[in-house]
Amino acid sequence: MMSRCAKPMLALLLVLALGLGFAARATAAPPAGLNWEVHGTGSGSASLPFGVSSSGPALPQHVGNATYSLNLSSPGTPESNGAVGGFCEFITGSGSVRAADGSTISFATVGTLCNEAGSIGESGSALHYNGTFRITTGDGRFIGVAGGGSLTATFNSTHFIKIDGTITGL
Repeated sequence: MMSRCAKPMLALLLVLALGLGFAARATAAPPAGLNWEVHGTGSGSASLPFGVSSSGPALPQHVGNATYSLNLSSPGTPESNGAVGGFCEFITGSGSVRAADGSTISFATVGTLCNEAGSIGESGSALHYNGTFRITTGDGRFIGVAGGGSLTATFNSTHFIKIDGTITGL
């Protein structure tokens, strides 16, 4: 026969054991990534045979007011993109998003840079970049960030950039 206090004591111990089990599982889980989008408009230089240098104001999630910088500086050999009439090249580069406080997220990117129409170096044809990015480092309040995703941009009289991916460590 159990004493009057034994049943409540066993129930309390069971609740504590289950609670500790859930707490241990929650702390062992990897951190979930946050959706990270950056929209920017800017200016700079862009040509199919020489690459791109672009910068301007940006509106990134989880960062606040910021600026972006993108350099696509390792051009390959342009190839015709078929019936469309323009040319494309595989290209790599790097970039960054700098918050108003000076903290920076830097990334590497690889993708394809194409002109809409015309021959290589022909002016007047907008360029399009379609690629991926990987966060390489962060400083200031972004030390320890990681992530990656897609990076698309259009370079004409105004440069438009969109970064869409996942970021952890914020």
